Amino acid sequence: MTSLERLNARLAGKPVDKIPNLNIFMSIIAREAGVSYSGYVQDYRKLAEGNLICAEKYGLDTVCVISDPVRETAAFGAKITFPENAVPYVEPLITDDFDLSALIRFDPLESRRTLDRVRACELLRQKTGGDYPVIGWIEGCLAEAADLRGVNDFLLDLAQEEEYLSDFFEIIFEQQKRFAKAQIDAGADFMGVGNAVASLIGPKLYQKYGLDYDKAIVDYIHSLGARVKLHICGDITGLLEMLVTVGADILDIDWKVDFARAAQVFKGTATAVSGNFNPAGVILLGNPEQVQAEVRRCIDQGTETTLIAAGCEISVNTPDNNLFAMDKMLYF
Repeated sequence: MTSLERLNARLAGKPVDKIPNLNIFMSIIAREAGVSYSGYVQDYRKLAEGNLICAEKYGLDTVCVISDPVRETAAFGAKITFPENAVPYVEPLITDDFDLSALIRFDPLESRRTLDRVRACELLRQKTGGDYPVIGWIEGCLAEAADLRGVNDFLLDLAQEEEYLSDFFEIIFEQQKRFAKAQIDAGADFMGVGNAVASLIGPKLYQKYGLDYDKAIVDYIHSLGARVKLHICGDITGLLEMLVTVGADILDIDWKVDFARAAQVFKGTATAVSGNFNPAGVILLGNPEQVQAEVRRCIDQGTETTLIAAGCEISVNTPDNNLFAMDKMLYF
């Protein structure tokens, strides 16, 4: 089976030759492409090259344009700093005056950083010939708002129910749709939606401010013929039942969540769970036998649609033998 056939079959609960390996690589992709992290996030050709190397070398069953959370933030007009070997960071654009006119309503094909990601989707589609699912990437409304405002101030704004939030989210949502469509038009089969800040705010605030937008972006992406992989880092135990209603095709489950519980919550729904060993635990610090035991736990706790991956990005310092042992466990 090709990786795309394998993933589609697994999501449908059909027999596969291997449980799809959905590990998230970023720093490892930069290393394998022979560039700094800064080079990886700013050159779609190197991003694509590293993805192809890693898919072949480590048994990954997707190629993905994930790299950093501030692509849209830059397009909105924020100032981005690119450390040589670390994730880019942003100077908040929305300050205490809540002036939303500072936000550029950007065309994803005209802004340098969003266009670079669109081109990555296009190149990965060309290079893989449909054998691998291409995963595009956008930030969720909550995550993008936190990037534009600054996480601490944004969390305070949510708690204080600031009036500007409704208009803020609407602007972000419209740009989310444009960016997602551009990547799907370029060849993305799936759209990753990164919404890590959702795990920081609790069920009540997520239901008020995040849930409807996550549902809406999933529905929109589905209307374009693509699927959705929702990624929320951290402990989302309190959100699990609500997330069933979002309707994402894949939900990443971080290591702090009881994977057996998550698998049961989503059993028989439209959503497959992916997870959930600790990327900073056994996979990084253990030996191949310990890694295989942890992967076996995830398999045994899952269902017929479960996908296997660390809860978040695999460290660049993870031993190759551990990654090989992890992938070996996925074959039937």
